[in-house]
Amino acid sequence: MIRTLLALTVLTTPAPAAQDLQWAACPGDTESELQCADLPVAIAPGSDRKLTLKVARLPATGEKKGTVMINFGGPQGDQIAIMRSWGKIFAEIRKSMDVVTWDPRGYPGLGKPVLQCDWGPLRTPAFPDDQAGLDELAAANRARGDRCRNTDPELFDHMDSASDARDAEAIRRALGEDTMNFIGTSYGGTIAQAYARQFPERVRTMYVDGTGNHSTRDWERELTAIARDNERLMDRFFAWAPKGTERRWRELVARAAKEPIPAPKVKARYDGTQLRLLATQKGKRGPAEWEGLLAAIKAAEGGDASGFAPGGRDPYPALMGGGVKECLDFPRPESQRKLARTIRRLRKVAPSMGAAFPLAWHAPLTCAGWPAQVANPPSPLPRKLPPMLGAGTWLDYAPTSRVVEQVRGSRMIKFDGPGHNLFAAMANACVIDHVSAYVTTRKLPPRNTECA
Repeated sequence: MIRTLLALTVLTTPAPAAQDLQWAACPGDTESELQCADLPVAIAPGSDRKLTLKVARLPATGEKKGTVMINFGGPQGDQIAIMRSWGKIFAEIRKSMDVVTWDPRGYPGLGKPVLQCDWGPLRTPAFPDDQAGLDELAAANRARGDRCRNTDPELFDHMDSASDARDAEAIRRALGEDTMNFIGTSYGGTIAQAYARQFPERVRTMYVDGTGNHSTRDWERELTAIARDNERLMDRFFAWAPKGTERRWRELVARAAKEPIPAPKVKARYDGTQLRLLATQKGKRGPAEWEGLLAAIKAAEGGDASGFAPGGRDPYPALMGGGVKECLDFPRPESQRKLARTIRRLRKVAPSMGAAFPLAWHAPLTCAGWPAQVANPPSPLPRKLPPMLGAGTWLDYAPTSRVVEQVRGSRMIKFDGPGHNLFAAMANACVIDHVSAYVTTRKLPPRNTECA
């Protein structure tokens, strides 16, 4: 059974009362314009215990008329260091606004305390064949989670995106802003959605970019939608490739499902699910990678799947961060039977790519047995939000639009190409112009806007 919790109750907040934030050069940084300050925040609602957030700002270069808050995603990550590197994208916004970010609670960065966890890559396990296999995974996950949790149980239990959103609200109050402009890219969009659910009356503008839909009533339906998104992405590759490639691909995956195909150059063996995910990683990069993907398929048909290997030390699919936040944000399976039923459904609706994506594969299998309850399950956005703006690439457009389209009057920007995180990582000039106009003047682009 998929575990669910009651949706978060929308919280009301008092009128802002600015705190005396002591802005100074950020630790170890005497060269940039970035300024830092410490902000104590409650570790949990109703708790007297505080943790210290390190908050950073790029000050407005003209007359300040407001503040833009940003989380670049990760979900972990040194947000302050990222803003130091990508500060140029805010040039237009800074003419009238400060730009603020913070290092998220618990992760390695400038805030304190920090959980003592393994923040490196975590390999995605194989789907278990029976309940005993899922129970074994759950026990291993609990042991891994307990080693992290034991360093600070209260902090560990409040590492979800809703807690990050409450931290963002504490920053807003400390800044003395009546309302906030929020930019959430990649996993930062999940935090933005959590903020919108809890504090809708404090949202002036909200831009999300390349994010997943954490605002659905039906998580199983969302998994189906993601599977179809991945299938459509790979359809682009199959349309480009020689006739018959899709049939050959499905035959290769079926063969690997029965007997994993060796990848001798990296000393690995790939089953069908692993091949699907590794192919998606190559396919989503666009035509520049498609010749290589086609060659990898041909070589695997001959018995050598080395061409699918990702870069890095581990040749198998993995994700960074240990799942500390994701395991508190997303549903998790309680039985192998129902997990298997979900996988069968996804493979039926997406026969080429199946369930080989993180929210159907990595998250359920690495979060089963987690030593903390799901604290921030997906739930719809409130209706009274102001119009939002979103943007997305080939892979990101559809899930991001499922977030934005919940709010009347919202707009999406389409980028007809590969990539991820148009505003920040890709620094797309067209997207930056539209986002800058939106957060400073609330001007939305026309419907069906595309950026090249």
